[in-house]
Amino acid sequence: MTAAVTIDFHDTLFLCDDWFSLEVRDLPLKYLDWQAARNGTIVEAIVRERIVPEYRSLRLAIIENGIEIDAVENIVRVCETLGLTTDRVEIASAVDELMAATLPSATPRPGVLDFVTSLKAAGIPIGIVSNAIHEPFLEWAVEAAGMHGLFDSILTSARAGYYKSRPEIYLQAARELGVPPESVIHIGDSPRFDVAGAAAAGMRTVWLDLGHEQPGDIKPDLTITGFDGLADILFDQFQLGQRDAL
Repeated sequence: MTAAVTIDFHDTLFLCDDWFSLEVRDLPLKYLDWQAARNGTIVEAIVRERIVPEYRSLRLAIIENGIEIDAVENIVRVCETLGLTTDRVEIASAVDELMAATLPSATPRPGVLDFVTSLKAAGIPIGIVSNAIHEPFLEWAVEAAGMHGLFDSILTSARAGYYKSRPEIYLQAARELGVPPESVIHIGDSPRFDVAGAAAAGMRTVWLDLGHEQPGDIKPDLTITGFDGLADILFDQFQLGQRDAL
């Protein structure tokens, strides 16, 4: 059976800080601003003051318990905490518009296209595994970058129902690629979520060291600083494509 590779999205496969800020901090406030602009109203100052901390509190709780919810549900829960009425259909429309507005700033990391193309040419199944609350954005970004068809699976925490602080999302990714988790090499920049999370599922791990944090006691199988030449390294060091060697 052929081995497979999974790759983290933000800061590993793509650089997309505008999208990331929306995901982790600004989404509910941006939604209220979107709604106010449509209705000709103003978001109350007390709501503006409270909504970002409420959202951060919710996201931190999700990271710790590992049970994910999608973008619409995130907004609903925060708004209901503040006593605001919600319309899920309206929120879904807003999420699409707000996420799409960040798409122009999403660009592949240097060397990624050549790396993924090399794996695809060798017949290696490739997946994306991401902590993300709106899976369509990843699909849009991949298509806009000319990488449509290169990935066999795009799996987000929103669709899996699990954050990458738990191994279940990685186990699902392996199932979607049609291989056992021990046949998968996962690449990502987070020691906690990419290295420890994937290793807990039985995967081999490659840590992209961006100089932002140290892995501490978390030990990846391979450390890299970029994608140039990585395909050859994986073929040689992990004998990629030969499942028995993994």
